[in-house]
Amino acid sequence: MKSLLTVILALCLFIPSLNARTFEKIYVIDVEGVINSVLASFLIDTIDTVDKKGDGIIIIKIDTPGGLLEATRDIVLKIMNTSSPLIGYVSPEGARAASAGAFIMLACDVLAMSPTSHIGAAHPVNLGQKIDREMEKKIVNDTVAFIIGIARKRGKNPDLARLMVTKSVSITAWEARQKNIADLLAVDLKELKKQLENYKIKRDTGDILLQLQKAQFEERQMNILEKFLFSISHPNIAYILLLLGIYGIMAEFSSPGIGFPGVVGSICLILAFFALNTLPINLAGLILIFLSIVLFILELKIASGGILGIGAAVSFVLGSVMLLRTSAKFLQISPVVLISAAVFTIGFFLLLAYFGVKVQFAKVQTGQEGIIGETGYARSDLDPRGEVFVAGERWQAIGLNNQKIKKGSRIKVIDIKHLQLIVKQE
Repeated sequence: MKSLLTVILALCLFIPSLNARTFEKIYVIDVEGVINSVLASFLIDTIDTVDKKGDGIIIIKIDTPGGLLEATRDIVLKIMNTSSPLIGYVSPEGARAASAGAFIMLACDVLAMSPTSHIGAAHPVNLGQKIDREMEKKIVNDTVAFIIGIARKRGKNPDLARLMVTKSVSITAWEARQKNIADLLAVDLKELKKQLENYKIKRDTGDILLQLQKAQFEERQMNILEKFLFSISHPNIAYILLLLGIYGIMAEFSSPGIGFPGVVGSICLILAFFALNTLPINLAGLILIFLSIVLFILELKIASGGILGIGAAVSFVLGSVMLLRTSAKFLQISPVVLISAAVFTIGFFLLLAYFGVKVQFAKVQTGQEGIIGETGYARSDLDPRGEVFVAGERWQAIGLNNQKIKKGSRIKVIDIKHLQLIVKQE
């Protein structure tokens, strides 16, 4: 009798803590690419919207090489404090949740993976600024504490989570399932939905039993503006925008009053600054690039014969190489883009220097001196004086060494004295 009462009492205590909830929607957020502030803002806003509706669960479907730690912290903070059940899903087949992606997946209520996906390699990388060993140690220790806290909160393997940071360990989906990192393995969303049916999610406020039989999938995507801002946040695109901005400003200063290059250049520069703000830029590299702009403008105004222009090209190339100095490959500017920009820029300034030197030694093209060397014809007999037609004008002329020239003959200007041309017959 006592044992029966004990069982009944245990059931009474258990039932209130298990909240079976029927959900109408399964909101799917597709995350692909680098984790940055634009993506973090989109994820946070979407989670807030779903929380207010309260009618569905959220699946974050992810395939990422990693991203910025501060953006990751913002996302994790939102995930850990959301009321809606949140499922992390490393998909499609062959996808990865590396670096920042590992933190986000571990923070979810449930971590699901496609069978051929992998997770891990969460060691913090050098993002632009050179740091000493002591500072690096502090960053690693802080990151370790961050991931262990997440793992313990979600009942995951804290030791393996630690190794993801300290040793850059990366494991397959099958290993993750065996070693208590992943909760489920699913080929696609339909299979994942089946496995989540009657799945119990543990929460401090009480466990939730998922009822998803009537739930419909609904994709949540970035709007046009968010997609645009996310696209330009790619290192290569941000750098190209910076180039276009610089060349637009250069064109405006070289030919004031055109307007169009200046407007386009200014817009590109503003977009480039926004994009670079989402990336781990090196301040010295950015300063060198701005120095190249100043040197080029001075070259246009001072006409140093190309010296300032060459200095601008060198400064620009060095600044470009230093701009995104990081060990994270996905945050680096493509070598092809860098080399192409360097060749184009140096070629442009060398061409500018060539024309500058050429102008120094070129024959005068205007004024009285500019007519020397021009050809024309005699409008009258030169005996030795007469009238000639040169460069679209009539001139009084005298034959060289009092040479007589017949009317209609081709002549060439040798010199000019007192507004009178000295010519010879060709």
